[in-house]
Amino acid sequence: MHLFHCPDLTSTTVELPTEEAHHALHVLRLKAGSVVGLLDGQGGFAEAEVITADKRNCIAQVLRKESFPAERTARIHLAVAPTKQMDRFEWFLEKATEIGVDRITPVHTHRTERSKLRHDRMEKVLVGAMKQSQRKWLPQLDELTNLKDLASGSATQKFFGWCEGEHADLTSVYDPKRDALMLIGPEGDLTTEEAEWLIANGYHAVRLGMARLRTETAAIAACTWMNFAQNG
Repeated sequence: MHLFHCPDLTSTTVELPTEEAHHALHVLRLKAGSVVGLLDGQGGFAEAEVITADKRNCIAQVLRKESFPAERTARIHLAVAPTKQMDRFEWFLEKATEIGVDRITPVHTHRTERSKLRHDRMEKVLVGAMKQSQRKWLPQLDELTNLKDLASGSATQKFFGWCEGEHADLTSVYDPKRDALMLIGPEGDLTTEEAEWLIANGYHAVRLGMARLRTETAAIAACTWMNFAQNG
């Protein structure tokens, strides 16, 4: 069954958003009578039948609805400095969504080499990964945020990856029953001043193994470990 992202599933008839309709009509060439799956990204799923399929509009009649609970007992929030090469950061967005993450904040630090991001493009990557992995929840995606403006939300434990100074293994300090924020710095690592500021504000310095990892690799390693820990 083909899946489409439709943020509003409150009605019994649903008009697919423009890009989703284009994909349904001009790529998949769906016709009236086709049965599709609709995801609102907030745990809602609907099985629906296409009733209108013209050049621009794709409208579906909802056959049944189902609601799915949150995918994790404790929220995982990743704050990651964008990489200079955007395709590497988009790879991180895609894989983190597939593995399981609740919130992603691109974070600007002293050594971050990219200061502008296309939020709409990043959102498309998340939507595509959600559909491909058949998840029911779309991660919250924040705008690019300065390090000192980073909001921890519900997280009661906060970590940051650091290649220098004293740090513990994430595997030894992460509590899988509590919401967590994991910060991964840029290529070139966080500055000493930034690390000291984080520690003073309740963050714990951690490492993710013995090797020095790229930004996007470190973020995925942390995301994977925290998901495994919750399912252990």
